[in-house]
Amino acid sequence: MKQYLKTLGAVVGIIAALVLLYLAAVYLFVFVPSFTRYNLKEADIKKYFRTEEFYSAYLKEKSWFESKKPETVSIASDDGLKLVAYSLPFDKADSEGIDEPLGTLVLMHGYHSEPVREYASLLHFYHDLGYNILLPYQRTHGLSEGKYITFGIKERVDLVSWMKKANEIFGSDKPLFVQGISMGCATAVMSLGSPDLPPNLSGVVADCGFTSPKAIIWKVLKKDKKLPTASLMLEIGDYWMRKFIGVGMEDYSTFDAIDFNKQRVEQIPILFIHGTEDEFVPIEMTEQNFARCIGNFSELRGGDLGNVVVSANPQSDRYKYIQIKDSPHAIANVVNPEKYRSEVKKFFEKYSNKGGEK
Repeated sequence: MKQYLKTLGAVVGIIAALVLLYLAAVYLFVFVPSFTRYNLKEADIKKYFRTEEFYSAYLKEKSWFESKKPETVSIASDDGLKLVAYSLPFDKADSEGIDEPLGTLVLMHGYHSEPVREYASLLHFYHDLGYNILLPYQRTHGLSEGKYITFGIKERVDLVSWMKKANEIFGSDKPLFVQGISMGCATAVMSLGSPDLPPNLSGVVADCGFTSPKAIIWKVLKKDKKLPTASLMLEIGDYWMRKFIGVGMEDYSTFDAIDFNKQRVEQIPILFIHGTEDEFVPIEMTEQNFARCIGNFSELRGGDLGNVVVSANPQSDRYKYIQIKDSPHAIANVVNPEKYRSEVKKFFEKYSNKGGEK
């Protein structure tokens, strides 16, 4: 009996050690690299743009942006972080035939990125169109403080603060538009779930965003890395997220924000964009977001409990979805700048008003 108990104790000890080792491995090799700061390298930027042609164009536009000597401005997040953005005001000398700004754009970058990299090919265009521009660094990126990334959950609150800061800097008498790419897109769409949006917010450009932290992390673990224990890793990652950040992977999603937006008297319009060759964020996620916008989902009760009925959103015409053929992740504006710029310009012109009831 003593030998049996000794053996049993050893087995239990080994199992406990393996469990602790697995928990530690998920923390060190999944949670830490996924949720913490990453210092972007030039090699990362070259890889992002795929070709020397695109990379050279980026360097040229980056040089132009730096020549404009943008100011840096800051805000304090709700949880006390110093967040930093570049501010580039309208310049009459650069906008032919325009005497005053048409409005303001707040441009949100994506995961482990920075604002100039993702908007380099658009900054000159937007500036010359006649817009003030605010380019925030998301929390835990670049010049902004922060220890953890929350994939849009806390960033959406930061964005609402940036909208208000933009109005403070440039005035609130002109339309305000928000654009997001990748995680910046998820952030932008999620921000529409706030009841405290500025009245002049007139539309969102949503480029290749995911639907929720859980959905995109699951995709990376299961489909990209092909990890056999992806489900368990996801649960453990959610545990670490709640323990260290105070939010979970399912605490908020673009669906939540879209449903809230559809309750508004005048729904805030969204232009969805996605490249057909996106290998990181599945194009289906944008299609799911768009479908959520144009349809209303409700459960049948009684004998048909569990069935779902979809009815048309009466303001479905305030949402549009375009695909950019052959574009990889997050560079649709580089792959087909003519179509991209044309669609965004038409969107700005169509909704250049002070917005409806928020």
